[in-house]
Amino acid sequence: MAVARGRRKVRKVRDKWKEKVWYEIYATPEFGGVFIGYTPANDPSLVLGRVAETSLKDLTGDPTKHMHRVYFKIFGVTGNKAIAQYYGHDTTREYMKSQVRRRRSKIDAIVDVTTQDGYKIRTKATVLTAYRINTKQKSDIRKMMVEIIKNMANEKTFPQYVQAMLFGEMAEKIKEAAKKIVPIKNVIIYKSEVLSLAKKEENEGYVREEEVSA
Repeated sequence: MAVARGRRKVRKVRDKWKEKVWYEIYATPEFGGVFIGYTPANDPSLVLGRVAETSLKDLTGDPTKHMHRVYFKIFGVTGNKAIAQYYGHDTTREYMKSQVRRRRSKIDAIVDVTTQDGYKIRTKATVLTAYRINTKQKSDIRKMMVEIIKNMANEKTFPQYVQAMLFGEMAEKIKEAAKKIVPIKNVIIYKSEVLSLAKKEENEGYVREEEVSA
């Protein structure tokens, strides 16, 4: 006896990827409002808090900055544009390894500072000497590094401080002071991390949905 079978209903599979909107990511105006990249999302609120990565070379057009990666965190969305604040930077492991040589001393300093306008940033710097030095000299250089970094934070706004880290002002200042103690091969501000934003910006995350184009 034949058994009649009903036809199976074919479910339509939604292509969620096609439903996503591509948001353009831009740095805040104090960092030139430069274009950083794209990020996809099917809801603008999902874009908030994402971290975009770019190289300092791509950001500035300066090929000598290829070893530094810069991170921006999205805190606002208007239409299909996402606004991102500087979040930190680091330096490639390959570059750092290439700078370390035998018979040299390496002095590191990790300093948490607050800028003039209330941003908290962790800054990591290293000094490479031309030859090996003693413990007293290392201690003197490290104290000097910490003092310079803290003073620069006290004197500068957040954008000014970041530019000092990324474009060499901080490294040059440390080098000038350190070479009065021993000959210096290189100074690298190899990493930074924003620990907290200024009060006004902590509450500034926004999504203007009425302007978002579907």
